Amino acid sequence: MDGKNCIGFIHTIEKGDTLYKIGKKYGVRVSELLFANPYVDVYNLQVGDEICIPGYPDFS
Repeated sequence: MDGKNCIGFIHTIEKGDTLYKIGKKYGVRVSELLFANPYVDVYNLQVGDEICIPGYPDFS
């Protein structure tokens, strides 16, 4: 992924990651993840893939 096109930050997929888990971790809806990553096969995430997390991290 080209980080310049990401309005937010980049998350590198780790073993066991799903969109639901990633969304819960960062406080982002799955639909927002899908919209922010139109060219990523989000249904077949591989370790090392990079996806855009829209907005800013919420680590609360």
